[in-house]
Amino acid sequence: MARHVSRPGAAARTAMPDDEDPIARHCRRLVRRQALKAAAVSALPVAGVDLFINGPLLAQTIGAISLAHGLAPEQLARLPAPLRRRVDDLAHGLGSYLIGRVLTQGVLVAALRPLGVRLGAQQAAKFAPLLGQAASALLSGWMFKRLCERHIVQCRAVRAALPALPAPPLPPEDGT
Repeated sequence: MARHVSRPGAAARTAMPDDEDPIARHCRRLVRRQALKAAAVSALPVAGVDLFINGPLLAQTIGAISLAHGLAPEQLARLPAPLRRRVDDLAHGLGSYLIGRVLTQGVLVAALRPLGVRLGAQQAAKFAPLLGQAASALLSGWMFKRLCERHIVQCRAVRAALPALPAPPLPPEDGT
């Protein structure tokens, strides 16, 4: 008989179905678009250029996800100190380096550290013609999407654990 093993974050993922969470739907649409851009840049046969372009793209996307969930640094700065500390404690408990942080190069490097081996493989794959470029694009898009999806799950978990947080702004209705 097979045992079902629960993965970390699975409870946060099922806390609210996406059908009922327009913020998560909006963020996932954004992540899909940005991951495609990251993959397209990574398909370029120039080693390193994707790091210079995808780094700011990742920072912008993570910032947009935090903002949509009401967990951007400027939004948290307006909260009372005890509530800010609770958000910070929850974020640390979830293993998040990104919630409520200004996204500097150091913060992004810390968040990407668990994906480091894959990042090295993605850069090395560029040196094989055509197939290597396709593999590089695939790995880059996957890593981008995975990191952003993890951030969405962590933001949702913080919001679910702290109902006292002010309501986040409504996502735009025009499909962006």
